[in-house]
Amino acid sequence: MSKGLKLPSFGTNMPSARVAILGAGGFVSQRMQQRLANHPWFDLVAVAGRDSGQMLATVPWRLKHRKPKALDNISEPILDVHSPELHHILKALGVTIVFSALPSGPARTIEALLSRNGLVVFSNASAYRMDFEVPLTVADVNPESLKQWPGKLGLLACATNCTLIPVLHPLHIIAKHHRVTQVKVRSEQALSGAGWTLLLDDEKKEAAIGKEIEGEAEKLIEEAERILQINAEWDVVCKRVNAEEGHIVNVELRLEQNVTLEEMKSLLLTEKYTHLRQLPSAPSSPIIVLEESPTRAKHLWGSFQSLDPNPSEHLVAGMETIVHIEAVEGSVIKFKALSHNTIRGAAGGVVLLAELALAEGHIPSVDINPSDVSSER
Repeated sequence: MSKGLKLPSFGTNMPSARVAILGAGGFVSQRMQQRLANHPWFDLVAVAGRDSGQMLATVPWRLKHRKPKALDNISEPILDVHSPELHHILKALGVTIVFSALPSGPARTIEALLSRNGLVVFSNASAYRMDFEVPLTVADVNPESLKQWPGKLGLLACATNCTLIPVLHPLHIIAKHHRVTQVKVRSEQALSGAGWTLLLDDEKKEAAIGKEIEGEAEKLIEEAERILQINAEWDVVCKRVNAEEGHIVNVELRLEQNVTLEEMKSLLLTEKYTHLRQLPSAPSSPIIVLEESPTRAKHLWGSFQSLDPNPSEHLVAGMETIVHIEAVEGSVIKFKALSHNTIRGAAGGVVLLAELALAEGHIPSVDINPSDVSSER
């Protein structure tokens, strides 16, 4: 782990894009609020939710870290997320970018309404992940997918399922160099992957622990194949465990040719991410390779673990995937990986995606100069 880590410094005299969040009190929505409250590129001016008309300051704050003071300064009451005039209201507030933390059902209608009417939407919902007109993008895996913008729904892009991140980060590097024929995944998914439900309801929590998560394996496979196109044979089982945050995956890959442990470590450690260097939420590398198995207690926050970071102040905290290669035997690789499911796998990944789109000029109506942001990490 890094010691004496130098925190990123951000320019203060740069314009900010006005943004809004869909969802007010949900777990991912509050993670988005947390990350956007002090963001150097984004100015959070509105939140839309079911409890329209009340002030955001009155919504119970359930995250463990203290609530950013800036959130209580949002003067606009919570907007009606179901209003057919929502796009007009947001535009009148000067909003250009919208972050969606909606459930899949309402997301399908609301996200399309906004993107078709000229707003840029970055979604954490699954509604459009498998719509091939909509980019399914992980900023440090397939940034080139944003080049297909705009699609039939305008400027709408989706982030992936949270469990896919600790699988995808190592897998996409290995797949660039070797033909992967089989992928076996066994996940240990935290309670927060289901939002507040399992954290606040003991009866539901007890019923979920140790059980397979319906539909999760199918999502992981189809999204991975859409991004990587490796046409592998997949064997995936996703289960809930008694942990609040952090998804762990146990992965076994079979390649077409034999490899060595040293080669696999070298591939993961030498991958370059130059296109991410100036993004506020991007670590110097999204992968940390350990000589020990990752645990939530020791590694959930990655390089920031010892700092007990507040994500509203340290945007890079929780944005790394921690990997331990357990064995390499012939053409079979076994690794265990951990990522922060509500940050890297959800709110943080979506905000990073927006940063990438902005920095690479995919959002022409907003002028942000990424050179004003230090790349020191």
